[in-house]
Amino acid sequence: MPEINYDNKTTMQDAPVIKKLGVVSENGEMTPFVRKGRLMRIESIWKDITDAEKVSCCAVIVDAATGETSAPFGHGNYYFSGYCEDDVVYAFCSCRNQIRMFWSEDLVHWQSKVILTMPGRFAIANTSVCKGGGQYVMAYECARAVGILDEPLDPDVGHPYTEFFATADNLMTWTPMPFDRAYTKERYNACPALRYAGGHYYMICLEALPLARYAPYIYRTRDFVTWEIGLHNPVLMFSNEDRCLKPGIRLSPEVEARLPHYMNINNCDVDLCEFEGTTRIYYLTGNQLGFAVMCEAVYEGPLEQFLQAHFQ
Repeated sequence: MPEINYDNKTTMQDAPVIKKLGVVSENGEMTPFVRKGRLMRIESIWKDITDAEKVSCCAVIVDAATGETSAPFGHGNYYFSGYCEDDVVYAFCSCRNQIRMFWSEDLVHWQSKVILTMPGRFAIANTSVCKGGGQYVMAYECARAVGILDEPLDPDVGHPYTEFFATADNLMTWTPMPFDRAYTKERYNACPALRYAGGHYYMICLEALPLARYAPYIYRTRDFVTWEIGLHNPVLMFSNEDRCLKPGIRLSPEVEARLPHYMNINNCDVDLCEFEGTTRIYYLTGNQLGFAVMCEAVYEGPLEQFLQAHFQ
């Protein structure tokens, strides 16, 4: 897995300017998308996730402008991500070593099927799907299954976490890439956001920094073998802006009371889309120990420009 990094002769332009807008939700992992001209999000809802016997996880679709929320669906699955094409919404989620896809034309009636199963020693978490290069590509985050974490590192699974990839022609039938096409087995690399632009697949993942801090980094590849690391990393860094509600947003009193003083050590689970000529960015922030809120940010330019700007 070759990595292309910068050297002392590298020149670079100014970093893309990202404006943080504030906290917008107390739900978990999300993906923004545009459907029928409206900015929407699929949001994961976690309840009692620290107690395996009480877990009740599902997802909802949220209209970003009005806050209107669909009925929950996908109960019993985790880490939802989304993709929208021809006004059909596809939701990808994990449960142990499987990935299940839900899809709906009206956001009321959902169909589902298991689209990918990994060996039992793999535990799948976050996913991300994009279209480009004549195919659909999925990035899915893996670690070793719970219960075998004390064993030596599995050479196929790698260091928790590692991103693996699969391809499809029609969203319904997926084929995993070989296990050696993964990024990266050498270090913590979590919660992918995968997009395609100008012949490259761009991926934003969470990197572990020293002293229990986390930040998202961006990379790109043409072949899922050689990866180029962005010049302007990290993409985001945790800050006091992550404690402020976006104007017009209200959360539960319990969460709002915690916002001014909660431990904030990361900006994670970044996901993004283009809407009305701007790049809308969502991310979670919190303590990596159970408390997180969803924040929104914006880049005043199209998505392809935003992605490419990190390599200039």
